[in-house]
Amino acid sequence: MNNKERGKKYKTALQKRVDILTQLVDTDRNQAKREFRQLLKEGKEENNPVLIGVANYYIGLLNFKDGLRANFLAYALKATAMLSATKDYEMLARSYNLLGIAYAGMEDYQMALTQYSAALEIMKRHKISTTTITRETVMNNAAEVYYELGDIKKAIRVAEVCLNKVLAKKSVDDELVIILAGNLSEYYEILEDYERASESLRMVKKLLKKLDDEFNYLTYYARKTSIEYARGNIKKGNECADKTIELISSGCDSYMLHRDYERIAHAQIEIGEYDRADKLATFLWDYAKLTNLFIDKIVANRIQAHYYYVTKDEKRALGFYKNLDFYYIERDKEQRAAQLEVQKKTEAMNREVKAFMRELKKQEKLIDRDPMTKLYNRNALPKIMNEFIDTAAIKNKRVGAIFVDIDYFKQYNDTYGHAKGDDIIRSVSDVCLDEECSTVKFARYGGDEFFGVLLGYSDDQISEIARRIARTIRDMYLKHSKNPNGERITLSMGLVNVVMKDTTRTILDIVNYADKAAYHAKNNGKNSIWAYDLEYSNKEKGDERYVKIEF
Repeated sequence: MNNKERGKKYKTALQKRVDILTQLVDTDRNQAKREFRQLLKEGKEENNPVLIGVANYYIGLLNFKDGLRANFLAYALKATAMLSATKDYEMLARSYNLLGIAYAGMEDYQMALTQYSAALEIMKRHKISTTTITRETVMNNAAEVYYELGDIKKAIRVAEVCLNKVLAKKSVDDELVIILAGNLSEYYEILEDYERASESLRMVKKLLKKLDDEFNYLTYYARKTSIEYARGNIKKGNECADKTIELISSGCDSYMLHRDYERIAHAQIEIGEYDRADKLATFLWDYAKLTNLFIDKIVANRIQAHYYYVTKDEKRALGFYKNLDFYYIERDKEQRAAQLEVQKKTEAMNREVKAFMRELKKQEKLIDRDPMTKLYNRNALPKIMNEFIDTAAIKNKRVGAIFVDIDYFKQYNDTYGHAKGDDIIRSVSDVCLDEECSTVKFARYGGDEFFGVLLGYSDDQISEIARRIARTIRDMYLKHSKNPNGERITLSMGLVNVVMKDTTRTILDIVNYADKAAYHAKNNGKNSIWAYDLEYSNKEKGDERYVKIEF
């Protein structure tokens, strides 16, 4: 099994495990957190950025569902940073989307839009569209940010484009249709276009029984309540309000609907439906006590201040308005503190990620190197050659290769023993290592075979590197009584230098050309260097395909 197949098998196994764990996200959050923390621990032990990124993503998602917004942002940041070092582009796009949601939750809307743009760019570049993330999902999140920024018309344009694209697909995502249509109904209501708001909501209603989800019902009735009150249909509004309150009382998680609840409560106060308004106000007060965030306290206080103002209780109304003044000041402090905390967490996260990446690179270097010779191992060779080939194709450069074989090595081992044979292999490796730089890399190809790959060198330059290696080993006079070429260690070498304009040429072609040249050297007395001539085409002239390099 090659590296690509192993990677695919590993990703499939990881995905199956994650699929099982994600079922716990909505059923047993505490258990889900424990399981994903275990996954995070494993990732750190294995120095595996994919595991660490995936675990941080889901722990962040769980914090979001629990309303822990600062923690949510920190985990989303870590997930994005870790996955940026991998090729798991789907999870990276999802992490950028999650990070956008986190910034939006902290009311940093410009940063949120930046993350959504990054997610969309990754999805476009890598053609990503799955059941877990689509362009429409991310664009809808961006539309919500435009709404928060007060650009309602742009929010509508983006949401309408998304909805039309979703409906045009062969397999329609009904859950996303509910979200988009529900959001559009709110945007239209703000513009007082109640007919289109109602039309969007009817689309939600058609799907309620099909999906049968409590939050979807709550979304529909909360939106319906607000629209009916706005249209002056008090009786219908009250009916929907009662259904909304009933669903809230059942414990349905509905943080995303709090602005609807506030709007409904204000409408109820204006028409004298104080008991219903009080139930919503009590729920929002309880939520504010739970989160202890000033934005939630402001929402609850606004309702109370409005109620006492309308009922002419000026003293109490003034008390709540004073509370609001205090809360707005504290909210400003809270936001600054939150921004400072985010900055600290971001800096700490960056330090952690940089340290991890440094350690990961060290580990990768150790994994890629042959422990005895310190040259790259054969498994690392395709990765190096692919990088060189990609660069050569872009910059119109050549990729060269040097195949090195120790002459009469079997006879050496038979005569002097394998321990001495290992010493010879290390000696040749050391000479090859001396030639290494950013554009020259050597790997141990087999027992006594070595393979060098070079980027951007002329034929003469490659020949000169080969000469240096051959001369250095020859002149070391490493005794080998069974070698007729001076009873010392010598090398047979094959060279090739390929122009990468021809995209049909592959790694295997380059290795094959160099191997043929080395084989020719071994068949012609050994202790020699031969180059494979790619321009030669007359097969009848035999050896003229190969060019001897004197040293």
